[in-house]
Amino acid sequence: MAVAIRLPDMGTNVEECKLLTWRVQEGQPVKRGEVLADIETDKAVAELESTAEGVLLRHTVKAGDAARTGDVLAYVGQPGEPVPDQLAVASAMKVAAPETAKPPTQATSSAPVKISPLVRNLAAKLGVDLASVRGTGVGGMITREDVLSASRTPPVAPIEVAGATAEPLPRGQTAVARAVSKSWKEIPHLYVSVSIDMTAAQRVRAAAKTPDRRPGFDAIFLKAIARAIEAVPLVAAKLEGDRVVRRREIHIALAVGFENELLLPVLRDVNQKDLLALQAEISDVTSKVRAGTLKPEQMTGGCLALSNLGMYPVDTFEGIIFPEHSAILTVGTTQEAPVGVDGRVEVRPLVKATLGADHRLINGRTAAEFLSKLKEIIESGDFA
Repeated sequence: MAVAIRLPDMGTNVEECKLLTWRVQEGQPVKRGEVLADIETDKAVAELESTAEGVLLRHTVKAGDAARTGDVLAYVGQPGEPVPDQLAVASAMKVAAPETAKPPTQATSSAPVKISPLVRNLAAKLGVDLASVRGTGVGGMITREDVLSASRTPPVAPIEVAGATAEPLPRGQTAVARAVSKSWKEIPHLYVSVSIDMTAAQRVRAAAKTPDRRPGFDAIFLKAIARAIEAVPLVAAKLEGDRVVRRREIHIALAVGFENELLLPVLRDVNQKDLLALQAEISDVTSKVRAGTLKPEQMTGGCLALSNLGMYPVDTFEGIIFPEHSAILTVGTTQEAPVGVDGRVEVRPLVKATLGADHRLINGRTAAEFLSKLKEIIESGDFA
C-alpha cells in the first residue's frame, strides 16, 4: 500500500510552510531517510525526508505551493501501485470530466532542480522561489547570478499610494508581524527594570587569554539568566490555558538581527555550559542566521528570550514576549555613571536590564526576585 508522506510539525507557531523544490521527481526511486524536497518555513529552510522506501508515485503539492502540518505532500510505494482513492476524488472535483491517470513513471519528465547548497541557501534567504528561476549555468544549473537577478524582480509590483509606494511585507517580516500581533493581543505585559554594575563582567572578559576566546556580553547574560532561572524557575514556565507548564531544561532564545530580519535561535541547556562554550555557540548560530542555514528545530523550545541592543546608544527598551515564552530580557548599552560605594562616589560601568513578563503568570514580586538574582550573579562575576 502506498505510504503518504506528510508535512511534519515544523515548530511552534509555524502555521504554514511553502514547498520550495522537489528533489525527487515522480517515478524516481526513493530510500527511507532520503531528502525528497526543500520546505520553507517563515524563518528557515528545512529538508523533507522520506518515511518509506520504493518509488515516488505522485506529488500532491506542487513546488511553490503552501501546505500545513499534516498535509499529504506525496506518496511512496511500489512501481505501478495505485495511490489512495481520495486523490482521484480530489482530482475529479477540479476537472469537468474524469481523466485517466498516467502511470507514475510517466507523470513528469522534468529533472530535479540543479543547484548547489550555497546557492539554495541564498535563494531561501532572499525569498526567491526556485521553481520560477530558469538556470543559465551548464546543464541548466541555477547560478548565484540567476538567484540575485530573480530577487531584484519583486513578485508583486509596488502600488502607488498618495505619492508613496506600497508593497507586500517579506515572508520573514510577515512572520514577525504575526507573532508580535498575537503576543500583544493575548499577553498582558509587565515591565520591571534594574541597573547592573558591569565591573566584574568586564573583568571576566579582560581575563581571557586571547581576544578570539573572549566571552561577549550575550554569553555573560545568557549564563546569568540560566542561573537566575534556577533560583526563580517560574520565570521559565509557560501558561497554557489554566495550567502552568514547568520546563525541565533551560533553553534560552537569543534575538539575532540581520538586515531587516529578526530571528530567535535557541541555545540549549545554557545552565550546563561555560562562557566559552556559549560564545562559540552564539558565533555559530549568528553565522547560520546570516547564511540563511538556520534550521526550524533550532528556533523552538526556548523558555524566554534575550535581546541585547548594547552595541547601539540605547539606554533601555521594552521587548515583546514571543508567544512560546513567558518573558523577555532586554539589555541596553553600558554607560559610566557615578555610584555610591561605601560612603564614597565612584564611576562604574552600568547597564539597564528590563524584564518583560507575562503578568497572568508572573507578578511584580517574582519579576523583582529574578532581576535581583540576575544582578547579584553578574556583579559577583561568578559564572561557573
